[in-house]
Amino acid sequence: MERIIKDIIRGVSNTYGQAFFEQICLALSGAIQADYTFIAKLDKYRNEAQTLALVADNQIVDNITYSLKGTPCAGVLDTTTCCYPTKVCSAFPEDQLLVDMQITGYLGTAIHASDGQVMGIVVALYKHPIAAPDTTQTLFELFSGRISGEMERLEFQQKLQGLNATLERRVDERTNALQEAINNLQQTQERLIESEKMAALGSLVAGLAHEVNTPLGVSITSASVVNDSLKSFWPALRSGKLKRSDVDQVEQRCTEALGLLGNNLTRARDLVASFKQTAASKQELKMEEVDLVQYYRNILHLLWPRIQQKNIDVEFNGQVERPVLTFPAAHAQILTHLINNSMTHAFSHKHGSAKIIIQLREEQGMLLLDYCDNGRGLSNRERQHLFEPFFTTDRKAGSTGLGMSILFNLVTQKLAGQVRLKDTDTGFAMEIRLPLDLATIANAS
Repeated sequence: MERIIKDIIRGVSNTYGQAFFEQICLALSGAIQADYTFIAKLDKYRNEAQTLALVADNQIVDNITYSLKGTPCAGVLDTTTCCYPTKVCSAFPEDQLLVDMQITGYLGTAIHASDGQVMGIVVALYKHPIAAPDTTQTLFELFSGRISGEMERLEFQQKLQGLNATLERRVDERTNALQEAINNLQQTQERLIESEKMAALGSLVAGLAHEVNTPLGVSITSASVVNDSLKSFWPALRSGKLKRSDVDQVEQRCTEALGLLGNNLTRARDLVASFKQTAASKQELKMEEVDLVQYYRNILHLLWPRIQQKNIDVEFNGQVERPVLTFPAAHAQILTHLINNSMTHAFSHKHGSAKIIIQLREEQGMLLLDYCDNGRGLSNRERQHLFEPFFTTDRKAGSTGLGMSILFNLVTQKLAGQVRLKDTDTGFAMEIRLPLDLATIANAS
């Protein structure tokens, strides 16, 4: 017996899974000299058994699935061991498989899982009476534990593979869903940013409309004065009743009116030119050499009507002596967002004098923009999250929370500069530092 056990152990060492079942079946079959030996996994719900390894005449053959009804294997589920050394077909006449295979002897041993439940069977079939059933039963009982361990390991491995596949599928599904959500968020953010940019441009358009209407109105009135004066002048001239004083009066009125007309048309032309420069650069950021001080004055001029509506006093000081090669549109958007932020948030509940101070100067090879207002200032939370996209304290009023985020990206990415919130006892203060080195700005673009 000891030699048989060693041979079986040697035959199945270092084998796992299907190879283990086949090797131990072959080793057991050779040791007990059975005509058929198999290991089967039970399916209690279907009352079926499916062989994991089947040996016939000491050779591995294809696995089979068979019903347990009316078979001696069904008895193994209740008695753990079922042995019929001879005449097994007489005891189970409904088992047609045994009859067809001309089986005489049958020995089956249950395979128990770690929880004690029967999970399978190991069976030996003989076409002749079993000569040593005790030896066969002992070997089956001895190796059933090793067989059950491998069956459980294989079952757990299959379950783990199934769980891994399910997990990978879920991860893929959630990754795809997350990526889609990110794409939708990016598209929404891009639309909101474009909307915010157009809103800033809208402020300039509103300012332009208001500013242009004034000189155009004066121009129309002046043209009417000239027209009315000439209408009365020509009939008087033709009738010969024209006096010297009448000529002087018409000359004076027409001169004054034409002067007003020329000045106001020039003003309207300059406004339109300023707007065209700003609006065109807002549509496409292009590097240009500009007088930034005058450019800032143009932007403030276009924003002036809205600033006046809020009764805000704006003080601008510019000290940049030479033209700067930069992105003018970026500067226009930065200044517009700063002023809009002050008008929307800083002075929303302010009583008394509202003031904004803007200083643009060159210092140690850097362009410095200092901006401050005497509004309500920022809380610690607002200072911490000011430049985050979509952060706003006034969403109910329609604020998107993108203005300062756009400003930050323009300064740090497009203009290769830095933004810093300055400490102040009252109001809001920001310092923007931009390089004047043209190569740095070009590389940042």
